[in-house]
Amino acid sequence: MPDEETRRTERATERLTIFSDAVVAIAMTLLAIDLPVPEGNTVSAFWTSFRHNDGHYAAFLISFAVIAGAWTDHHDLFRYVTGTDARTRTYNMGWLLTIVLVPFATRMLIVSGQSIGTHALRFGFYALLQLLEAAALYAMLRHMVSCGLIEASPQTIKRIGRTSVNMMIGYGLSIPVFFATTYAWVLWIITPLLAGRLRRLRHPDSPPRTARDT
Repeated sequence: MPDEETRRTERATERLTIFSDAVVAIAMTLLAIDLPVPEGNTVSAFWTSFRHNDGHYAAFLISFAVIAGAWTDHHDLFRYVTGTDARTRTYNMGWLLTIVLVPFATRMLIVSGQSIGTHALRFGFYALLQLLEAAALYAMLRHMVSCGLIEASPQTIKRIGRTSVNMMIGYGLSIPVFFATTYAWVLWIITPLLAGRLRRLRHPDSPPRTARDT
């Protein structure tokens, strides 16, 4: 029965989406568990305690934004998904693995160790994790397209894929650069921005993105 099979497919896709959303929500919550609470009997002491731990708060905000961005890209993809299969679930589990490791990677960013080598290893691991996250989402997209599990315009598919590729380039380039400078994290921000700017320069007549590019 086609209708029954369609309902099964829809339920399976919905379950995968809900499960993914729940894992992402837990990962975002875990980021806040280890945040140090400022202490002090006076305003001055309280503020000093807060500034002493400002690195923890900055790392929390960065990782919260990173997970939020990853979830947004995942949500953007699954808006157009019409079904799932075993390989899709495998790619999705790989994507979730990179998400649940973000709290661990965040704690690595704030451990002691000021040498350029240890800094490069800690921040390089964080960047590698985000590279793998974008790669898993890109692999999932290509598989869905090849198996007819997604209904979206070619422009939408290209846009979703381009977002993942830009992230992979930005995080990937930063990994070796961290061994030369501690400011390689700037590539995480400027690479996607530059890629978008170059695309607009190459295609100035391209229509602006809409809420749903179908």
